Amino acid sequence: MNNPILAGMHPDPSWIWDELREEAVLVNSSFELTPGLPIHVSRDLAHWTHVADAVRGDLAKRLFLDVAGDSGGLYAPTLRRIRGRYVIVCTTMRIDGEVALAAGHTQAELDAMNAARGNFVITSETIEGPWEGPYWVAGAHGIDPDVFEDRDGTVFWTQTRPAADPQWDGQTEVWTQPIDPETWQLAAWPDGGAGKVILWRGYGLDAVWAEGPHLYRFGGTGPDGDYVYLMTAEGGTGPEHSEMIMRAYAPSGFAAAVSRFMAEHPIDGPLPGERCVIGAGGDAKNRLFRACKRNPILTHRHLGADYPVQCVGHADLLHHPEQGWWLTCLGVRESTGDHVSYLGRETFVAPVGWESGWPVVAPGLGRLPERIGETETADEPFGDRVVRAGDPELLYVRGDGSKAYVRVDRLDFTVIAPAAGGLSLRQNDAHGVDVAIDADGRIAVERRSGSTAGEQVAGSAVGSAMALAEPENTAIGLRLHDDRLTAFACPPPDALRDDRDALMLLTAGMPKNATIVADLPAAFLSTDRAGGFVGCLAGVDAAEAGRK
Repeated sequence: MNNPILAGMHPDPSWIWDELREEAVLVNSSFELTPGLPIHVSRDLAHWTHVADAVRGDLAKRLFLDVAGDSGGLYAPTLRRIRGRYVIVCTTMRIDGEVALAAGHTQAELDAMNAARGNFVITSETIEGPWEGPYWVAGAHGIDPDVFEDRDGTVFWTQTRPAADPQWDGQTEVWTQPIDPETWQLAAWPDGGAGKVILWRGYGLDAVWAEGPHLYRFGGTGPDGDYVYLMTAEGGTGPEHSEMIMRAYAPSGFAAAVSRFMAEHPIDGPLPGERCVIGAGGDAKNRLFRACKRNPILTHRHLGADYPVQCVGHADLLHHPEQGWWLTCLGVRESTGDHVSYLGRETFVAPVGWESGWPVVAPGLGRLPERIGETETADEPFGDRVVRAGDPELLYVRGDGSKAYVRVDRLDFTVIAPAAGGLSLRQNDAHGVDVAIDADGRIAVERRSGSTAGEQVAGSAVGSAMALAEPENTAIGLRLHDDRLTAFACPPPDALRDDRDALMLLTAGMPKNATIVADLPAAFLSTDRAGGFVGCLAGVDAAEAGRK
């Protein structure tokens, strides 16, 4: 298999091995895009098929995606199978209440979302849906929720929030509490205690952004089943990103282990009604969870800025019945020049071994492998691809049907489209490029960079044949490569001319018969310069897609 296994913006992966389907099922964040929370499946972990999107139609509106801000919307889902149903827990973010009310959402809907701080559960009997919900988890606080069913049947909601009493900037704390899997509301502990229990604040002094928590209990396939493991990311989704793991001895159940610890070390939590299983100053004698001495178990921060894959972390573990243990995580492929990212966070995998009860990621290598096993493909595993009207990969920003997009999924990315529909490359609302033929037959290129309304960087005829050609006989294109963005015109490729449903052709390189209209630095389209958490999208006029 080649890394990344899911190219283009596929951040924050979470997966399970589904024994019923006999395949891995993986979900990703989707932020303000609809349809949301894409679901892929694979039997061999190398070849993945997009089978569903958990959030679409009316559910997207109930989750306020129509009013989510840039890089808002659906953050960091966790997928699990709980009591015979598929469960996704997630958070919807950056929702402006006044904008939501103006868009037709009710005050009751807004109140329910705010009471849960955007945290929700959706469930389904099948991966393909329909997905039911959202069940807003009142009292939840933070992001990156996890749901874990222990072997005694107790179900836990776990997530990260800013530390209530931080010792340094960026400190967070991971908390957990039982949750009722029928109502999906936070519940009392079996010992009668109520409220959140703080589990972790990071590995060592100055540890920042302990997030993306997952609780696991393993058994029979590697590690000792008497332990509950907690795995978290640290360092933020940037160059310092990493993955940490720790464990607690819980042979009689995780809830019983917490109760036993609290009986011996009654520690109040930072907020009223909360408890804590971390002693003051991280005293090793007063901690329920003991960390792996080899932490971080995964990072690329020691490989330097020139290493092509950065920011790895936000991981999840899986056991394949034939291929053993695997980890999935996000990573960022950067450009070779400015060391910036246009693709956003992508999904990678690595094999995992177990030694003395702890995971070893990519044994003998210690980083994400570029390839695993034999492969017949070259460095660039993507051939030409035609995107057609109705393709399930088409995306929309906040459900806005005016433009249909696809993910930019390769470091040398070229998109060609019929001129009649125009062509766009988008990072966010304030950063993008639009190419179209204007009323005078000229090819106009407009750049949006920052808060400006738009700057025309090209608008002159590009040769008499192109200038005088009718739009239906002209194709326009954009190439993103080596920190440059090139706009061009060309005769329609056969793949577009011969396919009446074709919207875009995705390829690499510059067509031999292209006429360059504009060439400009591309860094303003990178996540590093534009900000936010998403990658670039290439889009066309959705009305044109509808006509097709």
